[in-house]
Amino acid sequence: MNISITLVSVGVAIAAMVIVTVAVSAGVRRSPSTATYRATKADVLFVVSTRKWQRVMVRTLGIVVFVLGLLLSLVAATRPSSPLSMGIAGVAMVIGGGAFILLARGMARLRLEVTPDTIWAFPMVAAPREVPLAELTALAPHIGNNYGGVVGKSGSKTRFAANRLMLGYPQLIQHLRQYRPDLTIPDASRPLQEA
Repeated sequence: MNISITLVSVGVAIAAMVIVTVAVSAGVRRSPSTATYRATKADVLFVVSTRKWQRVMVRTLGIVVFVLGLLLSLVAATRPSSPLSMGIAGVAMVIGGGAFILLARGMARLRLEVTPDTIWAFPMVAAPREVPLAELTALAPHIGNNYGGVVGKSGSKTRFAANRLMLGYPQLIQHLRQYRPDLTIPDASRPLQEA
C-alpha cells in the first residue's frame, strides 16, 4: 500500500512539473518579448532581463516562508512542551525564506545589456562583465535551465548566459545572427516565439 501511495505522489509531482512547463512556455510564446528594464550603459540597443512575475513570485514565496518560520520558531521557543523538531523546522524555514528573498534580489539584477559590439553581463551577485562580441568563439545550449537558452563562450570560459524565458531573448538571438553569423545558434537555443 505504501508503494502505491509513493507512485501516485511521484506521478502527481511529474504531472505538475510537465503542466507548469507547458503552461509557462505557451504563455511566453503569446506574450511580448521586449524588456522594459532601463539600461545603465551607453549605446544600449536592448536589454535581456528576467520577467517581473518570476521575481515577484520568488520574493513572495520567500517572505511567506520566512514569516511562517519566524512564527514556528517563536512558538517552539515560548512553549517548553513543544518538540525540538518544531524549532529546527522553524529555523530551517527562516533560512530558506531568506535564501528565496536573496534569490529574488539577484534575479532583479540579472540581465544583459546589448550594444552593437558588446554585451554587458550583469550576474546575480558579481560585478558586471564586458563581453566584446569579437571575443566569442562559440554559442552553446543552456542545459542548466528547463526552458533552454544560450551560453556565450570564449574558449572554454562562459562569458554570459540567457534563458529562453527572459525578456529580450529573441532580440539577443537575432543580434547574434546579424553581428556574428559565423557562430552557430544551437537548435535548443531558438526563441520560444519561433517554435
